[in-house]
Amino acid sequence: MTGAKKMTQNQSTLTPKLRFPEFNNAPGWTSQPLEQVAQFIGERVPVSTVKRSDYASTENLLPDFGGFSAPSSLPSSGTVISYRTNDILIANIRPYLKKVWVADRNGGASNDVLVVRAKKHIATSYLAHVLRNDRFIAYVMRGAKGLKMPRGDVSLIKQYPVTVPSYAEQQKIAECLSTLDELIEAESRKLDALKNHKKGLMQ
Repeated sequence: MTGAKKMTQNQSTLTPKLRFPEFNNAPGWTSQPLEQVAQFIGERVPVSTVKRSDYASTENLLPDFGGFSAPSSLPSSGTVISYRTNDILIANIRPYLKKVWVADRNGGASNDVLVVRAKKHIATSYLAHVLRNDRFIAYVMRGAKGLKMPRGDVSLIKQYPVTVPSYAEQQKIAECLSTLDELIEAESRKLDALKNHKKGLMQ
């Protein structure tokens, strides 16, 4: 996904440094701009049709790829961007906060949230790992405009290069990375429990 190198300057295929054995003889990967592997959703719906618990804004998307928390309120009127389960929502204000969430429900998003939907040849789980990634955030920040409240440049974001293996290889990569994420989360919970235990002993 990030460890691929060009075979030659004239070829568009890429060969990864590491690969699962069953894909060693598979075709090389291609590099495609984000807008070719995903749709940027612009469909709008009245805010009155969205439940408060399903409204996503830059305020209630959590930093460090932390997910989503229900907001305290909805806008009083107007329309919001429609999103659905498995869409990827990206807060486009202060991108360095790393607010990227894979939706587990249908709902509506504020204007400062980009709603990205994987196209048919792209596994959502694979694209999610591509976008919930420090490399992507650094790319967005390089093109961001504004000092106090930097905003990502959507036209540049659409050009973000995504390395694309076959669908089967995408799924295998995503499965591996998801397993590692689960292990990291489990170890983090253990660490938190040990810290709390230490606090109890100190008291």
